[in-house]
Order: sequence, then structure tokens, then C-alpha cells
Amino acid sequence: MANSGSFNTNGYQGRYLTFSWSVSSQSIESNSSTISWSLKGAGNASSSWYNAGNFKVVINGVTVYSSSTRIKLYNGTVVASGNLTIAHGSDGTKTFSASAQAGIYYVAVNCTGSGSWSLPTISRQATLTSAPNFTDEQNPKIIYSNSAGSLVTSLQACISLTGSTDNIAYRDIPKNGTEYTFNLTTAERNILRSASPNSNTLSVIFYVKTVISGQTYYSTLTRTLTIVNANPTISGGSYKDTNSTTIAITGNNQQLIQNNSTVAFTFGSLAAQKYATLRSIEITVNAVTVTTTLSGSSLSNTTITFGAINSSSNLSASIKLTDSRGNVSTASIALNMLAWSLPTAIITCTRKNNYYSDTDLKVNADYSSLGGNNTITIQYQTKESDGGSWSALQSLQDNVMETIELDNTEAWDIKVIVTDRLGSTTYNLSIDRGIPIVYFDRLKRAVGINCFPSEDTIDLEANAIKLSEGFFSFEAVGVNGTAGYARVATIKITGNYSNAPIKFEIFRRGAKRSEVMFLCFNNDNSDDPSINGLFTSGSAPLFNAFANKTDTSTWDIYVQKAESWDSITVITTIPDYMRSRVKISYADNLLSDIPSGATMLTAD
Repeated sequence: MANSGSFNTNGYQGRYLTFSWSVSSQSIESNSSTISWSLKGAGNASSSWYNAGNFKVVINGVTVYSSSTRIKLYNGTVVASGNLTIAHGSDGTKTFSASAQAGIYYVAVNCTGSGSWSLPTISRQATLTSAPNFTDEQNPKIIYSNSAGSLVTSLQACISLTGSTDNIAYRDIPKNGTEYTFNLTTAERNILRSASPNSNTLSVIFYVKTVISGQTYYSTLTRTLTIVNANPTISGGSYKDTNSTTIAITGNNQQLIQNNSTVAFTFGSLAAQKYATLRSIEITVNAVTVTTTLSGSSLSNTTITFGAINSSSNLSASIKLTDSRGNVSTASIALNMLAWSLPTAIITCTRKNNYYSDTDLKVNADYSSLGGNNTITIQYQTKESDGGSWSALQSLQDNVMETIELDNTEAWDIKVIVTDRLGSTTYNLSIDRGIPIVYFDRLKRAVGINCFPSEDTIDLEANAIKLSEGFFSFEAVGVNGTAGYARVATIKITGNYSNAPIKFEIFRRGAKRSEVMFLCFNNDNSDDPSINGLFTSGSAPLFNAFANKTDTSTWDIYVQKAESWDSITVITTIPDYMRSRVKISYADNLLSDIPSGATMLTAD
């Protein structure tokens, strides 16, 4: 940019012309510059003159001087001069050019020259030089420059959210000043807050608008607004037990029973701030969290069901409220807990002297107090281990020995149920048959080892083999005088590969010899093998017998009575390696006919 300038035309015999200019004034209102210009003679003509004519001067495209008159020129002689107003562009800048010509000594033009220059820029607008990042609670201050000063028609500032609207309306700022502070009203702050319901930050644009002579200019800076002190609020938090069963025990919905009370939390007010909305509330108790989705800017008397709490001691619930901007508020609520667990018991159950039918049963129960409001009941029922159904439930007193009758010729299952006001625990016990290790029977003058003696001798029971003078006589009680098929044994398979034959030697009333038969199972890797057959050792059976499967792994052996008063005696032999895999028991039931599908005794 230049305030003045000049150029020389080309010359003839050392003579030429000089064009020069300078800015005489500038107008902000008219956005123009006025220059003074002149065309003078120059060169080797300080003491003598020369003729020149056909002059022409063009400035910024305008012919400002033209003459065909020939005149005498000395060095410095002014040919022409004047003033010219040049309009600037809308941005206040302007570049112009000038040219000059003449004919020295001759009529024809033989000397020309030209030049081009940029005029000083004319101020057209104020410039925004600084604006702050600010919070929704502050009054932001801008810094600007306005070289046009009071010559501008209007100077204003605003804050825009999008660049298309003055959301924080334009207000006049000092034309001759350098800074302005936006003293925001509550309504204006809320405009900014409501524009950012899902974030704590917002991009805003500061504007300075300049109006000069009907022309409008803008200067902008983009900055960040931060919303502060906008965490949601929680008030009036409380809890209660809503389970009618547990409330009936405690009589107080503020006493919570471990793992049983249904806990509900109520909040008098949940509120988001500064145009945010509520997003969620989390309730955490004992590392368990229940999350509930919320909506709206505020909620009153909100109830959230949490459920049961697994804690034996008092603790606190942690509350976390989150709004749509991700702001969080926390609170805690103290909870009163009562410890509870299922009742337990120490149970003793033994036959008197280890073999009598009289059996002592004692249950020592342990249960949660629940503030002295809990109670306990104890019940039991029995059934024979080898079958039958459970007896009716009978009651027991806590920690009191009670004698019950369990037939000592059978093994028994006992079920003990300990129940408090919230739950029960079941214990399953087994009582073996009442068999003494050694029993001295004075009336029979006999000794039984692992059994009661049946003859005037020693009875020995071991590994399912019963011996008395070399054999065990089994006579079905209650079936004398009745025809049919007498059960002589029940076989229970308890292990895999029970495939060695089990031997039965049968003695019958009136027979001249015994008959041997063998029960054989297939070679199966199973404790429920299929049967291979029931075989005699001779060419043809002397009597009818069969094996009948009655349950998983269980087979009954029946022998037909020769007459109604027949007496059957059996000696059973089990291979040694199978004695831990087979259980044999004896009974006295009688069938009138052979069941369908039973395996008949055949020759081997």
C-alpha cells in the first residue's frame, strides 16, 4: 500500500515527462480516496526548452487530461495537474493504475509511461480479536478493535448457537471501545442451557456486526460453553419391607430379614438440573445392583423394588442418579438387617444296645432368632429301606430324646424335617437291622455271631452266607398249609461285572435229595445287568422255579411248593469276588402263579 507514487515516460534526446501522485484525503463514509496528481517536463532541459504536444493522462481508467497543443517545456514545467476521487472496494481496498503520453519535438506521440499502485485500505468493520470459553454461570467478555470509531453507522455484538440466529440477541457495544461484557439474563442463560440437554459442553459463536453507509460486516470467533453445577438431586430417600410374611414375623417393615424381605426404596424427589432429563437410577446393596431407567426432568414419590438382600448384618444402600448429560449424584441409605439361615440340627439315632427294635431319636436344632420372633418345629417319618411307603409325620420336641419302634429285623430310612417360620431343612438317616456282633441266647443255649441264633448251636452270618450245622433252613412264615411259589431270596446287584453264577441248593420236604440251581447274569459293565438264565445242574429240573426282575438291579427267586405243607430249605453260595457286589435278603411272601416274563428254571 502506498500514499504516493510516480513514473517517467520513455525519452527523446534526453527529454521525458514525469507523472506523480499522492493521497490528499480518504473518506470512510464514501469508502474512497482523493489523490493529487501532476505531469511535468523532465530531462536535459534545465536551461533550454523543447517543444512537446499531444499530451494525455489516464488515471484509474479515467482520462483526466488531454491536449494537442504544443508548448515549450523546461525540466519541472507543469504540463497538467489535478485531483481525482477513486472509490474503494467493499472490503476497503483499492489498486489503481495511471498512464501518460506525449510527442517530444514531433507531432506524433513518441514518449509513453505507466504505473500501478495499491491505495491505503479504508477501515470498513470492527474486528473481534478475543473471546473466552465460559460457563453458563459466567458473563463472557469480548475484545475487539474498531479503527473506524464513531464513523461506523452501527456496532453490535451477539452470541449465536448455529451462526444463523442471534440466540443471545444483538446489543450495542461502544464504537470507540475495545471490550464488551455480556451481562446475561436468566432467560438468556436458559437459552444456552436448553440447547445442550445431553452434554455439558456446547459450541457457540461470538459475533461483532459493523454497519457502515448501509454495508454490513461481520467478525466471528467460535468458543465452548460449559454447563456447571448441574448434577441431579436426590431427596427423601427411604426403604421398607413389602413382604407380608416377613413383616408378620418382625412386626416392623424397617427390619429386613436376610434373603427373605422384599425391599423397596422410595424417593420423595428425583430431579435433573438446567434442562437435562433423568436417565437412570442405580441402587447397589452388598455388591448387587438394580438399575431402573427414568425419563422426564423430575419425578416425585418414586418407588423402586430391589428384592431380597443377602446380608446378616446392617449395611448401606448406595444410590447413584444419572442425568442425560452423564452428571451423577450419589446418596446412601442405612439398612437394618436380621440374620437368617435355614435351620440346622445335630441328630442322634441308634437302636438300644445296637440291635433292639427300640430306637432312640434326639434332634438338637439350631435356628435364627429373628429378634426373638422365630419358632421351630421338628417332625419325622420312617419307612423300611427295602420298600414300603413313608409313615405319617410325627412331631418331636427340640433336644428331647424320644424312643421310637423300628423292627430290628429290617433296615429303616428315617426322614427328619426341621422347620422355622421361613424355611425347612430335611435330614435323611439310615438304621441297619438290629444284629448284635455276639448274642448269647440262654433259652436256646446258643450263641449268634452277627445274628440271633436259631438253633442250639452257633449261628454265623457273613457275606450273605447263613450257616447252621452246615446250612441255613429258611421256612416261609405264614405260608404253611398254602400252595404256590415261595420266595426264597431277593438278589440286589450293587456292582459292575457281577457275572459269576450264584448257587442255590434247595431242600424240600419229602425229597430224596437236594437240587442245585444257578442264577447267571451277563458280562455287563453295569450294576443292572441282564439275566443270562436260571439253570439246574441236572438234565431236567426236579421242581419249578423262576427268577423275576422287580426293580432296577433287583431279582426275586421263587421255588414251587410240592404240596401245601411243603417246607423249603436253601443254602446260598456266592463267589468270593462278588460278595461286595451282591446283597441277598430272605422273605416269606408267596405267589399263586408265575408272573408273565419271568425266567424259568431250565437244564444247563
